[in-house]
Formats: sequence, structure tokens, C-alpha cells
Amino acid sequence: MRIWPQCIPCIINARTREIIRSELGREEKIEAELELIRLMLKEVHSQVSTIRIASEGFRLVKRIIKDPDPYKEYKEASNRLALKMLPKVRKRLRGLEGYERFRTLALICVNANLLDPGAPPFTYEVKNLGDTLFEGSFVLDQTKEIYEALMKAKRIVFLLDNAGEAIFDKLLVKEISDMGIEVIVMAKSGAYQNDVTYEEAKALGFEEVATRLVGMGSDYAGPLPEALSPEAKRILDDADLIVAKGMANYEAFLYSPPRRPVAHLLKAKCIPIASSLGVRVRDNVAVLKHH
Repeated sequence: MRIWPQCIPCIINARTREIIRSELGREEKIEAELELIRLMLKEVHSQVSTIRIASEGFRLVKRIIKDPDPYKEYKEASNRLALKMLPKVRKRLRGLEGYERFRTLALICVNANLLDPGAPPFTYEVKNLGDTLFEGSFVLDQTKEIYEALMKAKRIVFLLDNAGEAIFDKLLVKEISDMGIEVIVMAKSGAYQNDVTYEEAKALGFEEVATRLVGMGSDYAGPLPEALSPEAKRILDDADLIVAKGMANYEAFLYSPPRRPVAHLLKAKCIPIASSLGVRVRDNVAVLKHH
């Protein structure tokens, strides 16, 4: 999506928090923050993509603090907690079939999307996941339409988002694969915030439940054309349906629409996203878009 006024302080907040948490000295942190401000002044304009600004800002932070994966420990903690929650999730799914099983699992995956220290409210803690995993419902609920689109599809691409929720995404990928659909799972090729990378998705066993696991081609927050490898572009173009988790994938496709329909599963964590969807902040969304 094109940048909103609210996005500028939000992105600066996320990137400066990373700088402040780093092991740089006092003066180094100040210089790093100034370099971030210079980047924002150079790159931000009214038509720019939020994905580009957030991604280039994170690249800058990684370079300055000399850490290729600043959220590594957070991601590991998220995955450990999610794994502990798996028995409860499987118990909740017990006895459910077809559409109801799909919808329940999709809701769990979206609730787990709160594990995101790089997006508002910034203060959500990993330990709180158990309190929110089974809460609420979809406010914008097109899960029926998404399920029907899946029933007609032969090949889909499943775009991963955050670590932690990826544990539950794996269950959803298996559910879709068990419907007889070819599922290509796509993850980032390098670290962006707490998003799961290709190597991490491989370690989590996505190759066991998907037809194929591929990298996006870069460490960008979402699949903008310039962030995609030729292979990733071809895979997205050849899919019957794209299932996209999280806000960044939604923002990327809103800015640069794909050729294929997209099933967006996300929690609207900020005003610009919520407003674009006609929902409130923190509402759960399952929407099928023909961009």
C-alpha cells in the first residue's frame, strides 16, 4: 500500500527500537538514528510503498548493528511457545471436518499473528499467546469463499509471515495439501523482523507437508516485484490461488497487485490497514481479493 502519515512514525519507531536495543554505544546509537532519519528523508514520498521503506530501514539497521538477524532469539522463543500450544490446538480441531476445520484453523493462525514486535502495539509479549489463540472470530469473514476457491484450485502458493504462527501455518498447509492441492510454500530468503525465513521454514519441516518450499528471493517485508526472484515471480503467476498471511503481504499486493486471486488472512494491527479493509484495529480478517 502507499504510505500513510501514520506509517512514517510507526516505521521510525520500529527501527529506532531495534537500534536502542542493540549493543552499540551511546554515540553510535545516536549516529545510527540520524542515518535512519537521513534514509527516511531520501526515500519517503507520498507514493512510496510502506514495504519498501520498512524493508530498506531494516536493512540499514542490520548493517549498522552488525547483526543479520536481530530477532533470532524472539523467533526461537515464539516457536517454542507455539509448539507447546500444539496439543491444545489439535484438541480444538478434534472432530471438525471440511470447512469448519479449515475456518477454525485459519482463525488460530490469524490470532497467532499477534506475535509481531515490529508492528503495533509493539508491546505484545510471547508469553501472552496462550491467552489469545482461541479468542474472537473473523470480523471480515470470507472463509467460505476462500474454502470454495481452494476446492477448485490445483496449485496454490502459501506465503508465510511470522515465526511462532508458522507452527500453526504448517497445520493449515497440511490441511490444504490433504485436499489434494499442490501447495508451494514461500518464505523470505533473508531475515526481516520476526518473519520466518526459508531456512527456518525448512527446519520447521514445511517440506514434509508441502509440495515444495521456496525462497522469495530477498529479505523484503513483502512480495513487491523488485523483491522477487524470477523463479518466485513465475511461481506466483502460475498459481490458481495465493494464500497470504499477515499485513506485509497484504500491503505489498495492495501496492503492486498480482495476477492471481489472493486469500488474505491477517489481523489488522494499525489504522491504515484496518481502514483499507473497513474494519477496526485488532479485528481478524479473512478476505478473498481479485486485485
